[in-house]
Order: sequence, then C-alpha cells, then structure tokens
Amino acid sequence: MFKRVLSLSIFALLFSSVFAANPTKGMNIKLTIKGLENSSMILANYFGDKQYVKDTIKFDSKGTITLKPDTMLPGGVYLAVFPDMGNRYFEFIISEPQFALESDTHDLSGKMKITGSLENTLFYGDMKFLNEMKMKSDSVNRLYRTEKDGPKKDAYLEQLKSIDKAVKASRDDIMNKNPDLFYGKLLRSMKEPEVPDFPRDANGKIIDSTFQWRYYKAHYWDNVDLKDDRLLRCPVLHNKLKTFMNQTTVQNPDSIIASGEDVISKTDKKGEMYRYILTYIFNEMANSKIMGFDGAYVHFGKKYFCKDDMTPWIDTTKRFKICDRATRLEPVLVGKKAQRLILWKDSTERDFVSLYDLKNKYTVVAFWSPDCGHCKKEIPVLADGYHNLKKKGVDVEVYAPIISDMDHYKEWREFIKEKNLDWVNVCDAKRHSNFRWEWDIQSTPQLYILDRDKKIVARRIAADQVEDYILHLEDPSYKPKSIMKVNDEDNQESAE
Repeated sequence: MFKRVLSLSIFALLFSSVFAANPTKGMNIKLTIKGLENSSMILANYFGDKQYVKDTIKFDSKGTITLKPDTMLPGGVYLAVFPDMGNRYFEFIISEPQFALESDTHDLSGKMKITGSLENTLFYGDMKFLNEMKMKSDSVNRLYRTEKDGPKKDAYLEQLKSIDKAVKASRDDIMNKNPDLFYGKLLRSMKEPEVPDFPRDANGKIIDSTFQWRYYKAHYWDNVDLKDDRLLRCPVLHNKLKTFMNQTTVQNPDSIIASGEDVISKTDKKGEMYRYILTYIFNEMANSKIMGFDGAYVHFGKKYFCKDDMTPWIDTTKRFKICDRATRLEPVLVGKKAQRLILWKDSTERDFVSLYDLKNKYTVVAFWSPDCGHCKKEIPVLADGYHNLKKKGVDVEVYAPIISDMDHYKEWREFIKEKNLDWVNVCDAKRHSNFRWEWDIQSTPQLYILDRDKKIVARRIAADQVEDYILHLEDPSYKPKSIMKVNDEDNQESAE
C-alpha cells in the first residue's frame, strides 16, 4: 500500500480507482511522461476503502511505459504514482484495451493528451470543467460572504445556484449520452435520490413525517448498479454502503437484517460485489459492541456463511468456526427464552435453586468468578444497583452462578459475605452442569436481564448499566445514560 498524496485536481479523489468489467484480450496501454525518463512508476488501485499497489514499473529512456500484462487488468480508474516527483500522481481509466496517454511533469493533468480512449476523454473533460466551475464558485463565494448590500448578496447567491445547475447539467449530459460507459455509471452512482416533498392534507399539514426518510432509504440504491463489480474499486461504493448501514438504517438488529438483505438482493449473488457487501455487513456485526447486534451476526452467519453454495470462497476451517459461534449464540440472543438453569446453593449439592423458580418481574443472571479481577470490581457495582432498585420498589432478583469449581470455592464464600451479596448465589463446584457452554460464557462477568417470562431483554452489558436499563424498562420515558454496549472482549468469528 502506498502513501496517498495530494490530488492533481480538487475533484480527482471522487473518481479514484473504479475498475471496468469485461476484460478484453490484447491489452496495450502506453503512458509517456516527459521528464520521467528511466525513472519508476507505481501502479495502484483501491478496493473498498483501501489502496493497493498493483505493480512497480520502470520508464524507458524515452519516458514511456507500455502495459501488456498476460491477463487484462481489472478495468477502472488507476493511479500512476511517481516517487521521483514526491508521489505526485495522475488518474486514468482502463476500460478500452488499447489507448495512449501522454503528459509532462510540469503539468501532469493540464498537458494530458489522450489517444484512443473515450472513457479518459470524458474523464479529463469532466475534471477540467469542474475545475473551471470551482474557480468561479470560489470567486463568487468570497464576494457573497463579504457583501453587505442585500440585493447584491442575493445576486451572488443566484450566481452560485447557476454554477451548481451547470455542473449538474453537464454531468447529467455525460450520464444520459453514455449510459453503458463505465464513467457514466460511476457518475450516476454518486447521484443522490431526488426525494419528493412530504405528503400534505388539504390544509397543507404534513400527514407522514417519516415519508422522506422512507423514500430516501427505499430508493438509496436506484443509481448504483450492484451487479457491476467495477464499482468496488472506488471509495464511492464503500462509503455509500457504510452510510446506508450505519446512518440510513435504524440501528437495531431487525432493521440491520432487513437492510442487509435488501442490498444483498440487488447483487448477482456470485461476483465480487456480492462477496464484498456480504462480508462487510457480516464483519461489522462480528465486531459490534452494541447489545443485540449479535442477532444479525447469527442471521447472516447461518443463512450465508454456513452454506457452501452461498459462500464458496470460505474454507472449511473458517466455515466451522463461524457456524460454531452462530450455533452457540442463537439460544442466548436478546428476545429468546432463557434456557433452564438449575444449580446448587453450596458444594454439598443437597439444595438447588432453579432459575425458573424465581417469579420476579426482572431477573439478572450474573455469571462471575472470584479469581477474575474484573469481576471483583463489577460485581460490587451490580450489588449497589441491585440494592438501589430494591429501595425504589422494583421487583428484581439476581441469580448469580459462580463459574469456578472447588479450587475457588472458599474464596467465593468469603467474597459473598464481604460484599453483602444477598441475592441467589449458586455454584457448580463439581462441574456437573454444562451451563458454561450453553450460556456462551467466554469471559466474566457476563450479565443477562430477563423479564417475568424469562425472556432475555438484555445481555453482555456492564454492571453499571443494569440499574439504568431496568429503570428504562419500568418507564420508557426514562433515558439511559448511554447506549447499551457490551462490556466484555468477546469477538465473534469474522469472515475474512
């Protein structure tokens, strides 16, 4: 990966690294740069939000490089980077198999001569026009900001609007005249949906305040061909996908699943685009620390990554790890009914307590261990919250299994007494129970909140969030101090 440098034009970043599909044999691309005789060039590209070096090539004594790979390079916008010029670069589109570019180190972009490439002719023509419009816009904008006279200020504003219209019209013209060209598709992918006004009643009152958001979301991908793998190799696609999943979509598991399925359905479900989008969504869920998002992880894992035909690029070992995580997580997701848990009051195993025997409105299940340093800090915090809830009249109980066996039994009993843990303390000192696996205890402490019917309403949250969250359940108008984030370091198995 190379160090990114200042673009030759203020708009060049918008168009970097989008590659053309349908490679044609017999590629012959000639680059000639006066002043770079016998020097080197780095050929680079984007993939998603990253940059990759494709090759390092040497100019001949005439300042010419000829690209003749055995297989056609993926098409799109490439970066020709010149180390001898402080990593200055220019961008060019590979779409046609044969063409030539010629320039000069004194003005790489301004002196560019193009032979045999309609794509690059459109690309550089558009950049030149945008530069001209930007210079006009900057000039008028300076006058607009300093002008005190109202009518003159309005006139400058109209000029700015006129410049914006000219840019839009120019780009619309390129897209409309060249719908099948790569550059036309690229420009269209950057175009936002045009959202209608709110629907109103006879008196002009808005009758659906969510209309514009729903319309925007439903038409978000209208201008993007998600069956065209070329669009992967530019920052546009990655940023649009990130915005769609993180900002346009409501941040809860059901909405994430719906949006993910929506965008996946627009791909061909076999090419690079499908693989990239599915992997991005899955890995975002795997690394999320927001409570409940592991539900989306399980959905995409079981539907796609556990099936050979849906994700043929996943090797057997990786597939097993993903499926194992999804299988273990599924029974303990938020919204699921808690599994039955019956443990003993002490090491004699004479008396036991079943989780389902507790009939409280809320039950906090707290898995912990006295030899865990973090537990020694978190469990007393949970105790404080528990006692506060009791004082406020909240019907809550804590069912607290110790993870350790007989090696830490004495330490457990002493800690209970020292910290006044006057809730339901239970153990499995002789390891007769399989609850550690069934409840997916990877780290401690691990806390669950259950409702009266023993449905999981929260899991893997911090001890200092328990009181806050239960108060919110009691009164939805009560706002928790922070978003419910998981408090442990458990990471799900990612795809790549």
